[in-house]
Amino acid sequence: MPIAVAAPLPRPFSPEPVAKSPAMRQALQAATDVAPTPTTVLLLGESGTGKELIARALHSRGPRRQQLFVPINCATLGRELLENELFGHERGAFTGADERKKGLFELADGGTLFLDEIAEMDPSTQAKLLRVLERNEFRRVGGTGKVQVDLSVLAATNRDIDEAIRTGKFREDLYYRLKVVTLTIPPLRERKEDIPALIDTFIADFNRRHGGKIQGISPPALALLMAHDWPGNVRELKNAVESAAILAAGETVGADGFADLARRYGQAVAAGAGEGRRAAEGALVTLPVGVSLEQAERQLIAATLRRHRTRREAARVLGIGLRTLYTKLGRYQLDGAPGGGAETA
Repeated sequence: MPIAVAAPLPRPFSPEPVAKSPAMRQALQAATDVAPTPTTVLLLGESGTGKELIARALHSRGPRRQQLFVPINCATLGRELLENELFGHERGAFTGADERKKGLFELADGGTLFLDEIAEMDPSTQAKLLRVLERNEFRRVGGTGKVQVDLSVLAATNRDIDEAIRTGKFREDLYYRLKVVTLTIPPLRERKEDIPALIDTFIADFNRRHGGKIQGISPPALALLMAHDWPGNVRELKNAVESAAILAAGETVGADGFADLARRYGQAVAAGAGEGRRAAEGALVTLPVGVSLEQAERQLIAATLRRHRTRREAARVLGIGLRTLYTKLGRYQLDGAPGGGAETA
């Protein structure tokens, strides 16, 4: 049975990131507020959380949306190659430079330049980037004349930027210039409410690209995906869903398509009509229609405590602080819940 997709935002992005969880809705609301202004934005978040998707959404809702969106991954090129890509070069600047080449700053003039993994940029290149941001001008490699540009710059990193500054790997003055607006994209483990809608999005994309007829994902399979913490975030989930869709025998992606996850959680995948029922055992909370929110929350917390060794781990999975968890344990009289223990670490 297909899973319902998240309700659209009041002012939707195009393409629209999935945002059903409070954490992601808060991030997208902040992005929605800043999108109409051509300001510099720094996107923070783990690898695979969708920072480029947010950057494209910012561009598509901004005043430069009719112009180019130009992305570059700063981690994939060495210093000289990266500077050549960003600033271009003059004819004769180096061996093989037979003609003038425009860099990405010139190509993105009037539009948006997205600098992904900016914390991997060499410090000397950071200094040149800072100059461009402050003066809206630069020199091509091997050139003496100044090139004027007018564009928006978006940057992203999965690094701990404060640590990078402390260790001298990232310029503090560049950081302050980039963080005019800072948006933090939460990891998937902190917004598991988004998983069902993301799965629907990935299946629809798979069907469109491959002519597939997948209608949805089975409840046992969904239980496995909801139980996983997804260290690779949305990118890892997408790859897992697409792989399972390719191997699906029918119109529904079953739990057998995620056998690695089933083995990881020590759960067996049954065959035939009972496929995956044991895989979902303990990972699925069933709630009757009409149950109150407090009753639903109590059951979810109790089930999470049973599945995790410590309360700190349970709080992380639930996406709440440890102090908040203790408050709810007292409210619902769950202090003695199995698996909760007395540990807080």
